[in-house]
Amino acid sequence: MPLCSKWESLITWAEKGGNSYKALEFREKLVECIVYTATEKVKKKKLDEAEELLKYGKEVAKKFNIEELNFHIALLEKEISKIRQRRAQAQTK
Repeated sequence: MPLCSKWESLITWAEKGGNSYKALEFREKLVECIVYTATEKVKKKKLDEAEELLKYGKEVAKKFNIEELNFHIALLEKEISKIRQRRAQAQTK
């Protein structure tokens, strides 16, 4: 995700420089970027785009060991699943 990947680069830069405070700050920004952007996409019913962003989120959560991001991803995946189920039910009626 080009929008959020800048935070990933900044985390790496801060860690290489030994600045753990900045690395933590950039991790928080990365989480915010992914979660807020994905939430907005879900609200606009752009589910494929949201899922793509969540896939990226899983990768960086694993790479940087960000458990908070995994939590938010799980919540958003449940919301996407509910929307898809409602759509499927509406189509069968």
